[in-house]
Amino acid sequence: MLRNLVLATVAAFGLSAAANAALPVYPDAGTINPVDYSFTASADGDIVAYFAGHSAGYTNYLRLLVNGVDTGIEGLNNQTSALGESLNFGAVQAGDVLTFAIRVSNTGDFFYSDRNLNADGITHIYSAPYAGGDFGIPAGVYVGFEDILGGGDKDYDDLRFVFTNVSGGAVPEPATWAMLIAGFGLVGFAARRRRTMSVTTA
Repeated sequence: MLRNLVLATVAAFGLSAAANAALPVYPDAGTINPVDYSFTASADGDIVAYFAGHSAGYTNYLRLLVNGVDTGIEGLNNQTSALGESLNFGAVQAGDVLTFAIRVSNTGDFFYSDRNLNADGITHIYSAPYAGGDFGIPAGVYVGFEDILGGGDKDYDDLRFVFTNVSGGAVPEPATWAMLIAGFGLVGFAARRRRTMSVTTA
C-alpha cells in the first residue's frame, strides 16, 4: 500500500514536471558559446515564435530570415511583450533554411543565429530543445540571445524565445564529423565481417 502511494506520488510529480519544463540554460555562462547552429523548417506550415522572457536593458525586436531573405516581419518587443505572447512569421516549406535575428533599437545592431552574419563574428545565441509548459509555450526549439557586441555577459538570456515547426540546432565541429564518419565506417566494417563469417561457417 505504501509502495503504491509512493509510486503514485512519483508519477504525479513526474507529470507535473513534464508539464512545466524549465527553459534551457546556457551551461558555460561568462564564456563565448563556441557552437555553430543551423535551423530548417520541419514541415510545410507556419513558423511561430513565443516570447519566453528577457534580462536585457536594451529594447529588442525579433526577426526571421527564410533562405537568407528577411521576411520583413518584426515583433515581440522584449520591453512590452507578455510571457507566452506569440508572433507568426507565416508559411514556409519543409527544409527552408531559417535564420533568427534580433534588432537592437538602442544601438542599431542586428544579431543572428548564424554567427557568420554577426559584425563581431561570434555566436550570439544558445539553443536547445524545449519540452514545453512554461507560460503556455508549446514544445519547440529554444533560442536565447546576447544583444551586445562581443557577447556582453555571455549568459545568452538577454532575449528568450521558443520556435515551433523548426528542426536543427548545434552543428558538429569538423573533428566531430570526422569521428562520426570513422565510427560509421567501423560499424559497417564490423557488420560486413560478421556477415562474411556467418556465410563461411554455414
